[in-house]
Amino acid sequence: MILYAVGVNHRTAPVELREQLHLSADEIAAALDVLRRDGLREASIVSTCNRTELFAIPDNEDIGGQQLIDALKRLRPSAKLEDRHFFRLFTCGAVRHLYRVASAIDSQVLGDMQILGQVKDAYEVAVDRGAAGNVLNHLYMGAFRTGKRVRTETSIGIGAVSISFAAVELARRIFSDLHRKKVLLIGAGETGELAARHLISKGVEDITLTNRTHEKAVALAGALHARVVPFESFPAMLHEVDIVISATAAPDTVVKYDMVQQAMRHRQNRTMLLIDIAVPRDIDPAIDRLPGVFLKDVDSLQSIVDQNVEKRRSEIPRAEIIITEEVVNFFLWFNALEATPTIQQLREKFEQIRALELEKFKNKIGESDFERVELLTKRIINKLLHPTMVSLKEPVTDSAVLSTRLQVLRELFDLDSSDDGGHTHRQAS
Repeated sequence: MILYAVGVNHRTAPVELREQLHLSADEIAAALDVLRRDGLREASIVSTCNRTELFAIPDNEDIGGQQLIDALKRLRPSAKLEDRHFFRLFTCGAVRHLYRVASAIDSQVLGDMQILGQVKDAYEVAVDRGAAGNVLNHLYMGAFRTGKRVRTETSIGIGAVSISFAAVELARRIFSDLHRKKVLLIGAGETGELAARHLISKGVEDITLTNRTHEKAVALAGALHARVVPFESFPAMLHEVDIVISATAAPDTVVKYDMVQQAMRHRQNRTMLLIDIAVPRDIDPAIDRLPGVFLKDVDSLQSIVDQNVEKRRSEIPRAEIIITEEVVNFFLWFNALEATPTIQQLREKFEQIRALELEKFKNKIGESDFERVELLTKRIINKLLHPTMVSLKEPVTDSAVLSTRLQVLRELFDLDSSDDGGHTHRQAS
């Protein structure tokens, strides 16, 4: 019984190829049905913007990594994916990979714990389709536990690692409570929108939006539940806002020194934060000299990002220790699966011998005496088997040790090895 992991991710394929293999939840459900009909005992698919990965246990030895890669490629016949764009791992490597994914160690953005929720979604689809059996259930429970431990026991998910989120982190440093703060967003581009969405997630409710193209401002304002002011009118309302985020494509500055100077007079120098995430800059650098004004540009935000990325990287060794502990825990359980069919066969053989020998005395003693002898012989068998059962069920970190024990036992008691495979398949299903 081998657990495989195959797929594409941000380490193996560029985004234009990854997106060709991306699967929705409904497509994953349909794919799992097909894969199981084609010989997979258990299967699950994790598909995000950065990865589409199949975790599977084949029903027979004829299905290996290459066959699983071919199966994924058949899901998107028109995609220009080649074998070199896929990774393939098995057993220990496959388990460690999923646990690193769930811990955000393998994410394109290190420490992005959003992936843990996406892994949970993948598992739920597999459960709904009946594609997750005994092994995948244990595998994913371990992945969830690993992701949670890494998140709570390390600082790998702490700190902004994007310019947009760094702007929000900066705002929270200056204004401890963002709930009552008013924001002006100048520009309707993606970077400014992301910053505004991050602010909303942190409690900001009052956002005003302006843009040279009024129609773009109106469209974005609907998504942000924001007000819109004409571009030429924003200087007149600067004194009303606490935070200004500017991200236009203008060739020259759009927020001038005298605009902010006048606004600060109206505000009686109450703190104002201006965040310039445009290149070239939107906000006159001289504004930073005004009392009560904090002005930050892309370079200062990038400095925050770099510091946070370095902090996250320093947490990787601690996260890897947790991952290793959980991988070992999984294999302590997984290796024990190999012992179950042998234990069952050994017990059946002892019981068969006991029953045959006891049958010889059935007509030689009374019924009540026979029942007592039968009970006695069952107890003797149980006591004889108990040390062996305990030994086989003891956790082992090396599967070779367990395999050797089982092989010796099977030879000593002449257990039919052909039955072992069948029992193993049934137990692991």
